[in-house]
Amino acid sequence: MGETLYGHDLLRLLIERGGICSLDQLRADAAAAYGVEATFCNCHGDTFDLEGVLGFLARKGKIALDGGRVSLGDVPACQH
Repeated sequence: MGETLYGHDLLRLLIERGGICSLDQLRADAAAAYGVEATFCNCHGDTFDLEGVLGFLARKGKIALDGGRVSLGDVPACQH
């Protein structure tokens, strides 16, 4: 298993896409950047796979999921 990434590492990929893209594109970007088995965590130490971290970030308002699109949410991410 590789290094554990933070949710903001995924947000960085979204920012590189201008803050909005298709969910499939973000998944592809994450797989290319971090590998398909990447493990993400939050500041409290909870770990997630890619789908789990997407759900976590959406629940916290850091991203918005609308159909097949993902965009930056209204709540800023922490800055580790």
